[in-house]
Amino acid sequence: MVVHKPTLKKLTLAISLTLPFGVYADEQTTEKKSDATELSPMVVSATLSEVELEKAPGTVHYVDDKKIEMRDVRRVGDVLREMPGVYMAIGATSALPASANRAVRQSIRGISGGSRTLVMMDDQKMNDPIFGTLNWGTIFPEDIDHVEVVPGSGSALYGGNAFAGTMRIFTKKPTKREVLLKGSYLFDAAEGTSDSAIYRDVFDNGLSISMGHHHELNDGIKDILGYATAARGGVATPGVTGAIPDVTARGAPTMFVGDHGRAPWESHVSHLKAFYDFNDYTRVSAGLHYAFSEVGYNSSTSNSFLRNANGSPFTNGNFSQNGSLWNVAPSTFLNSPSHEDDLRSFVKLEHNFTKDTVLTLNFNHTLRDYWFTTVGPASTFTGGPGTSTQAPSSMINGKAQLVFPLMKDHIMTAGFEIDQGEMNRKDFNVSNWVDWTSRSFLNLKADAVTSTKSIFGQDEMHLTDKLTAYLGTRIDFWDVSGTSNDYANNVFNPKREQSTVEVNPKLALVYDAPWQGAILRASAGKSFRPPTLSDLYVDGRRGMVLSYANQSLTPESNLSWEVGIEQKFVDTGSHVKATFFENNLTDMITTQALPAQGIYTSVSKRINTASAITRGVELSFDQKITDWLSYYNNYTWTPTAKTIENKYIPIQNGKRLTNAPEHLFTAGLEANWEKWSGTFIGRYVSESFDTAENLDYVHDVYGGFQSFWLFDTKLRYSPIKSTSVSFAVNNLLNQEYFQFAPNPGRNFIAEVSFKF
Repeated sequence: MVVHKPTLKKLTLAISLTLPFGVYADEQTTEKKSDATELSPMVVSATLSEVELEKAPGTVHYVDDKKIEMRDVRRVGDVLREMPGVYMAIGATSALPASANRAVRQSIRGISGGSRTLVMMDDQKMNDPIFGTLNWGTIFPEDIDHVEVVPGSGSALYGGNAFAGTMRIFTKKPTKREVLLKGSYLFDAAEGTSDSAIYRDVFDNGLSISMGHHHELNDGIKDILGYATAARGGVATPGVTGAIPDVTARGAPTMFVGDHGRAPWESHVSHLKAFYDFNDYTRVSAGLHYAFSEVGYNSSTSNSFLRNANGSPFTNGNFSQNGSLWNVAPSTFLNSPSHEDDLRSFVKLEHNFTKDTVLTLNFNHTLRDYWFTTVGPASTFTGGPGTSTQAPSSMINGKAQLVFPLMKDHIMTAGFEIDQGEMNRKDFNVSNWVDWTSRSFLNLKADAVTSTKSIFGQDEMHLTDKLTAYLGTRIDFWDVSGTSNDYANNVFNPKREQSTVEVNPKLALVYDAPWQGAILRASAGKSFRPPTLSDLYVDGRRGMVLSYANQSLTPESNLSWEVGIEQKFVDTGSHVKATFFENNLTDMITTQALPAQGIYTSVSKRINTASAITRGVELSFDQKITDWLSYYNNYTWTPTAKTIENKYIPIQNGKRLTNAPEHLFTAGLEANWEKWSGTFIGRYVSESFDTAENLDYVHDVYGGFQSFWLFDTKLRYSPIKSTSVSFAVNNLLNQEYFQFAPNPGRNFIAEVSFKF
């Protein structure tokens, strides 16, 4: 078995809604939105209403579809990692399988954790209520119009999860009839294909549609290595050889004995969207987005270095080396399969009462089914007992927002929002780990619901011709309730509820400096991040590791501020930005070590206890060299990213925060010359830690996060307007490095694209 068939097999049609809205009272002064001539990109992530990128309050990192097309982007993280202050690794990029259970490592300005960064696609929140994360493989790369990233506290606009920053992905809307067909083939370190097809059309009656499908199939890489464990008794099988002495990321002696083989993956992403303009003032859109993702296994590629006295592979039992007794089992060499289905739907209404008064209504719904199996210690390469976790979830979001002028120099944004997330998790024993349907005993059942009701408002105040202030706040009423029953260990937690009110203000100033081409910015705000449903209600038990949930966890808080300057030199084509930032974190959720318990040698509990700080500088420089060649670079230095105090875990005090590299550097060349275009990009990431105690001080081993340079390039040729061929190389120098897992070596990608 490599992959399973999708469990959600059908897509239903998006339905356009007809609503009886009248024309403006002041119709003569109203313009079509499409008639506006934009000299620079318009962004909304920093304000909830459209503003020129250069005039946005606070830092906004922006990349459009043209930039994406010039790079090898098969996952959004491939382009996000180029942005200042953004670190992304493992499943966020196309180097490794995209799966919710292959934990993504990411941070913004030193604040790590997928649940601490809000990700939105169009107006839908993507963060899962169970883990607070998302599968980056469920986003259709060829349908992306642009991406906006706003670092820092964003809860004044978006509520929870907008803690370290906000990432908003905007998909394309039809502007004309067009068909896109694209196919690519990847080979060398991994082998696979990627194919996309999109059809967009605009009709005379006001209707426009977009439909598309993206498919990726990859034979995977060997990203999970096999290590022997210390034997807990028994005798050694004589004559076993082949183990390679090594150390763990924590410096403990271990034995490298093989790998888990290739982890093949397959994904399908489809969308169907409809847009209808009733008139120049009222627009409605609706659609569906379906994603299927699965990581399989290939036991024939599993590899044991160990050989018994007869020279045959040794995969089960004790062996002795260097005076110590070690143990391996087939599970030491086997991947576990996982699967995800994701069906999202949306309806959006926009109505202009006047030129400057806009009402927006949104409703979004997401159904997500996710499961994975775990190979048991008594399993074999062809089957045997294991466990299976199924964690379906659902999300509902409704939002109403009104933007309107108030007096001469004030633009108000106000609204309310309702979010609800639900978890129904079950953990089973399975008689055969290769068949997730062979479930038997129910080990754990956890059901929980989280909801947030919010009101928000923002005043955009034009104090002078040069100075604009943004003052906003949001009040979130957060509630959660749930139960958890651990039948395997006779631990039963009755229903537990809690609620809190979070008030998160933000102030920003934008000043047009008296000298030409300069903008000065300053902003400060507060944000919160509620604990995930998994943190609150699911005890994690895997192997000899036990992590207790805590139903008393409360939201984390971040008070952040920044000051910056942006300077454009028209004569030289130069563009410079510099930003100083600081984040002050309180009530951080971390894990407290507890004494060993029963079969569990590692026991911990999640608690609110830590305060921390991150502080640093972001610098960027863009230079137009010729009409067809440009250069850009950015550098983020975060010298301070540390736990200030953890009174229950004092060993964390003064230690660097997890997955917070001190240095991030990106530099690149972009060329557009006649029928040719291309990029050459280099990135540097310094080492980081994966434990709050910084115990993983050995970085260049499995489980470590070492520093690395990475160079990528892509060259594209368009012989005619509708056709292009390209060739890309990722990891040009074939560098081997660890970001917990070993990253793949050099990959070559050949691509052909047709656009009509």
